[in-house]
Parts: sequence; structure tokens; C-alpha cells
Amino acid sequence: MKLISFLGGQEGGAGVYTCAGTSCETRFVQEAICRLLGTVDTAVIFAPEGDRNAAWEPVSAALVGCGVHPELEIIPDGETEDELWEIFRALENSIDDGEKIVFDITHGFRSLLLVGFLSAAFLRTTGKAEISHVFYSPDRGEGQPSPLLDLTPFLSILDWTTSVHAFLRSMDGAGINCLANRTAKEAYLSGRLDAPEKLSRFAETLDGFALATRMARPVEALNFASGIARDIDEVTGEMEVFTPPLVEVLDEIRTVGDLGIRKPNPDEGLTWAHVEKELGLIGFMIERGLLLQGVTFSREWMVNVMLLIRYRDGYTEWLNPEIRYEMSQTFGAALLDLKQSPYNPTGLTDWYMQLPWEEQATHLWGELSSIRNDFAHCGMREFPPRITRMDDKAKELYGHLCVFFGMVQR
Repeated sequence: MKLISFLGGQEGGAGVYTCAGTSCETRFVQEAICRLLGTVDTAVIFAPEGDRNAAWEPVSAALVGCGVHPELEIIPDGETEDELWEIFRALENSIDDGEKIVFDITHGFRSLLLVGFLSAAFLRTTGKAEISHVFYSPDRGEGQPSPLLDLTPFLSILDWTTSVHAFLRSMDGAGINCLANRTAKEAYLSGRLDAPEKLSRFAETLDGFALATRMARPVEALNFASGIARDIDEVTGEMEVFTPPLVEVLDEIRTVGDLGIRKPNPDEGLTWAHVEKELGLIGFMIERGLLLQGVTFSREWMVNVMLLIRYRDGYTEWLNPEIRYEMSQTFGAALLDLKQSPYNPTGLTDWYMQLPWEEQATHLWGELSSIRNDFAHCGMREFPPRITRMDDKAKELYGHLCVFFGMVQR
């Protein structure tokens, strides 16, 4: 284990430092940490040039006295942005991959305290080092013991910030799931009587929704979303105690739940209510940049809508591959007819051609097929649209799908 600390402000007499019910009398917080933990092997002490002569020798002697090998790193005062970046790089370079680190920011004067804390957060997030503790010891005045406050739990705020953003903006729920499980496990192992019972299951549901959405599996995604809507009120109390960052985004999580609808029962079949929720999911995907997923699913959604128009609400054969293929071929035949090209009619062609909005539906299928092919063939076409246009084209497509749905619902 390696201690990372700052030098300065240590000219006073002996004091008492306390941690987890034990205490150590010394002038130096670095020595107190090493003696109270008993697991530190080396220490890297950072000092601005002006503080080096004042305290380095006695601090290093105290560390050697408790079996710790000390090293001194000179850093600038941190009076400019360039100097702050230099300090950050010095902190990062002092740590080898995989090391277990104790940060002490007690004497991180001015901006050094913030730089030190954020450096610890960066190292933990990138996985370069395991951050065991982040200590800060406030001066309680002469004669008063100074506690070693462990700020490590506050690093989780940044973890939660990153994970919540990944879920809400990119549909990646793995971070929330991992943090929730870790939180529940730590509470259980610590013997807390109020250890969360529902939090882990709820986080798994969020992760399931995110994964199903990224995989363009709408039936599963909407089913997970219905679970979110079902459980969110029940788990809110546990969130308030154990995962406050999730409470701050409850409204956005509820929006995910509003998408939900139970997976169609095989005996009940596909319903208009379900395809309406499917349309909402397409918009949700495209809004979050999941363009490939949204466009890919849009094709299947149009087939779903047409099957309900042709056969009825509650159609049970909607997943039959032959029936879905016939409907897609019917669209294709109508598209060829629109271009005045030869086509092979299907068993649904005569019915389809008599629909009052057949031409609008056929144009929409053509637009959808063109955008879908751009994605499906990875741009391997002679004149692919610019990447920067694909987002606009996907959003325009969604708008046209909404207009089409309103048309057929009249």
C-alpha cells in the first residue's frame, strides 16, 4: 500500500489523531495514518518548493521510524492552470498500475485539496489504482483530537454521476447495476438492519431495459420498462437512504417506466396499445442516439401495424415468420408498382392496394428501407449519405412514423 500526501502546515507540537476508535499521538498526519492503518509500505509526499525545507526531514524521519519508505516530489505552487495540470500529472505518474493507494489531502492547501481529491477519483474510475482511503483531518484546536475523516464514500458520487449519465443518455445500465449491488452488499455485510432488499433487483431491471434497448429487442425492453414503473415507488425509500443520486433523477427514470407495457400474452396476441408503446420506444432510441436500433426496429414496427390493420387487435400470429415475410413482400411489391416496375403480387396485394392511404404507406416504407440499408450495409454503397445527416434523417423518419400512426388510427 502506498500513501500519497502533501507537505505543509506541520510546524506545531504533538497532537492526537483518531480513526475507527484508535488514536495516535504525533506531529504528523502522515505518521498517524501509517501507524493507525499498519499496512502502508511506501509514501510519496508532494511539496511546493517553499515547504520542502520546513517539514520534509522530520516527516521523513517519522515515516522511516514506522517502517515506511518515504519519497519527496517537488511540485509547483498551483497558481496557474498549467501548474495545476502539472500537479495532476505528477500525482498520476507517482502511482503504478494496480497499486493500492491511501490519499491524504489534509495539507492540500488552496486548490491542491480539490486536485488531490479529483486525482483519486480519476485513478479509481480508470482502474489504474485501487483507492483504499481518502483521508482529511480537520484541526480541532489545541488540546482537541483530530479525527481522520475518510472521504472515500464521496468518491462514489462521481461514480454515480458517470453511471446515471451513461444510463439516461446512452442506455448503459451496467454501472448503476454494479454500484447498487455493491451498495447493498456493503450494507448487508456491515450488519445494517435497514440493508436494502429491493434496490439490487430494481437496478437489474434498469440494466435489463438498457441492454434490451441497445440490442433493439423491443418486446423485452418494454416489459422491463413496465417493471420499472411497477417497482419505482416501492424502492424510492431505499434509494433515499443508500443511493441519493438516483433520487435526483427519479423523474427521468419514471419517463423510462412510462414506456412500459407487459409482454403480449401468446393467447391475447399483439394489440394496438403495444404498438403505440413500440412507437414511443423508437422515439426514445433515436433521441438518445441509438439510431441503428431505432431505424432497424422501425421496419418491424410497420409490419406490426399492418398486421393489426389486416387481421385485428389481439392478433396471435404476429410472430409467425411466414406471415411477417408476406407483409414485408407486400410493401416491396407496392414500392415497385409505384416506380412502375414489374412485381410479383402477394396474397395481400389486392387488399393493400385498396387502402385509402396506400400511397403514403408505400412512400414511408421506401424511405425507411433506404435509411435502414444505409445502416445495415455500413455505408458500403456508392453514394452513402453523410454521417452527419443520419441523425437528422432518423429523426425525420420518426416524425413520419408518428404521422402515419395517426393516419391509420383515424
